[in-house]
Amino acid sequence: MSSLLQALSQTANLQMRLSIARPMFQFVIWISPFFYSTLSYFIYGKVSNETLVHYVLLGSGFMALWSSIVYSSASDINRERFYGTLENIFVAPTPFSIILLGKIVGNTIWGIIAMGLSVLYSIVFFRVQVAIVHPLLFLLALLLVVLALIIFSFFLALFFTLSRQAEALMNFLEFPIYFICGFLFPISILPFWIKPLSYILPPTWAIALLRETLSATNIANILQAMGILVALSLVYGLIAWSCYKAVERKARIDGKLGVY
Repeated sequence: MSSLLQALSQTANLQMRLSIARPMFQFVIWISPFFYSTLSYFIYGKVSNETLVHYVLLGSGFMALWSSIVYSSASDINRERFYGTLENIFVAPTPFSIILLGKIVGNTIWGIIAMGLSVLYSIVFFRVQVAIVHPLLFLLALLLVVLALIIFSFFLALFFTLSRQAEALMNFLEFPIYFICGFLFPISILPFWIKPLSYILPPTWAIALLRETLSATNIANILQAMGILVALSLVYGLIAWSCYKAVERKARIDGKLGVY
C-alpha cells in the first residue's frame, strides 16, 4: 500500500510539473479564472450579494476547476498516445489506475489553485462578501467535492483512453457542463427534459453542496446534498472500476491502445 501511495504522489508531482510547463495549461490556470469571474460579474451586475456568491464567486471558481479536470481526463491521455508512451505506462509494474489517478490528482490540485484565484479576484475586485455559516461543514464539503470530482474525472478518463477523439470530446464536455450543472445559472431555468441529466452528474451536487454551506440554511439541506453527492460518487466509482477492468481487458486483447 505504501508503494502505491508513493507512486501516486510521485505521479501527481510529476504531472503538476509537466502540466504547468505547457503554455495552454498556464493560460487555463493563471489567466482564464479572471475571465470567468469578470464574465460572470458582467452577466449578473447589480444583484444581491448571495446571488454573487452563488453564481459569480462559486460559479466562476467551478468553471476554472472543471477546465483543469477535463484536461486531466482527456488531453493528458491523448498526449501520452501521441508521444507513444501510453502502452508503456499501461504495462508498467505500477497499475495504470494509480498512474491515471496521479495525473488526475495533480491537475485537480492546479484546478483548486485556479479556483482560489477566481474566488480571491471576485472578493478583491468585485467586493463579493463571503460569510461561511458552517465552517466545519464547509471544510468537510470541500473535501467531499474534491474527492467526488476526482472520481468523476477517473470515470471520464477511462472513456478517453480508448477513444481516438479525446480532444474533441474534451471540447464538447467543457462548456455544456457549465450550464447543465448550474455553474452559471439555476438548474430550474433549464428545459424539463435535460434536468434529469443535471441531477445524475456529481458536479451539480458538488456546487450545490458548497452553496448550501455558504447560505444561512438548515443543516438538513446540507446533509441531504452531502448524502446525494457521496451516493453518486460511490456509484460512479463502482462504474469506473468496472469500466477500468473492461478497458484493461480490451486493450490487452486488441493491442491497439497506442494507435493514434
